[in-house]
Amino acid sequence: MSAISIEVAIEHLRAEDDDREFIQGLLDAAEESACNFMARRVYADAPAMVAGRAAAVELRAQARVGYSAAMVLAGLIYDEDDRLSAVDIAGYELKDAITKSEAMSLGIVLTPAIQAACLLILGHLYTNREDVVAGAGTMTAVALPQGSRFLLAPYRVQMGV
Repeated sequence: MSAISIEVAIEHLRAEDDDREFIQGLLDAAEESACNFMARRVYADAPAMVAGRAAAVELRAQARVGYSAAMVLAGLIYDEDDRLSAVDIAGYELKDAITKSEAMSLGIVLTPAIQAACLLILGHLYTNREDVVAGAGTMTAVALPQGSRFLLAPYRVQMGV
């Protein structure tokens, strides 16, 4: 669920309500992009942040149980290459869960700057369905600027993506 309401997104885009489902998908992608850049989750309000932090503890605990089980199963694999592959996959899944857990624990309540950044990303996704825009009547292509990164940078806790 988005921290930004669909109504705010539709108004920002000056879009029709008929596009609600499409815009919700883009809004989710915009918020996910912002969260990945900052390496932290964005919550709509303080109670949602508290719930997210509690869920982070549970996610980490479940990941460790899953990792332990995967390591036991990997030990039963006879072929060394297959066993090492299973160990690598288990390690990747644990690391991924820990990364998600940390992003949830380091979460932040939606600020005006973060909302503006998400809406910039949303506007970009809605208006430009491609990464590069070709100039009308010319042979030049221009990568569109991402002002959202400027707005998100102060909230970044790790390098993110």
